[in-house]
Amino acid sequence: FGNTLNGAYTLAVNTSGATTFTGAVGGTTALTSLTTDAGGTVAINGGAVTTTGAQSYGEAATLGANTVLSSSNSGDITFGSTLNGAYTLAVNTAGATTFTGAVGGTTALTSLTTNAGGTVAINGGAITTTGAQSYGEAATLGANTTLTSTGAGNITFGSTLNGAYTLAVNTAGITAFNGEVGGTTALASITTDALGSVSMTGGRIKTSGAQTYNDAVNLGAATTLQGVNVALMSTVDGAQALTLSDSGTTVL
Repeated sequence: FGNTLNGAYTLAVNTSGATTFTGAVGGTTALTSLTTDAGGTVAINGGAVTTTGAQSYGEAATLGANTVLSSSNSGDITFGSTLNGAYTLAVNTAGATTFTGAVGGTTALTSLTTNAGGTVAINGGAITTTGAQSYGEAATLGANTTLTSTGAGNITFGSTLNGAYTLAVNTAGITAFNGEVGGTTALASITTDALGSVSMTGGRIKTSGAQTYNDAVNLGAATTLQGVNVALMSTVDGAQALTLSDSGTTVL
């Protein structure tokens, strides 16, 4: 598609070649849904894709412009494979946002933002950006996961975070846990690197294994850290209560 694409109907594109959206999709009249199959590649170059229902990108996807993906009627937005491109991505839906493959593994995104409605599933093992990452809704891990910002961007969980997998967060910016972590399904472990700081405002972080915070920790609410071998390797500040429920060795 060399220009814009509109129409209140479903679109399925099936090819093992390259699918390219050069212009905005659904900018005038939102599509009902958009699906591309698992073969080939898909290039989202027009800056925006708007549907009333679901969007599903089955193959390796690239961004060719700063991009906003929107579903106005709680449709799921799914990346079934990898996602790359040195641009910003905002995903806005009250449905489920799913990253099945690695994000930014070949070319880091500039930033990644999901809105406060619905859920987000991080299943691809890694998300890499040069700037910020902000997950506004309830998040789950579907694999051992590393989140990285190479340019000191903040990495923020705006709501709850669950999933029986390891989480490593690497940034010289602020890592923020604004909701409870592991309240439904404890994480296997959490590690943050030595640069930047960690903000804890969600009340509790629970892991079945270790928690290692290598950077400065700031408490924004009364906080319980529950795990096996909890290590606070830098300073801890904040006019809040801190409870350490550790069945292993606690390091301050």
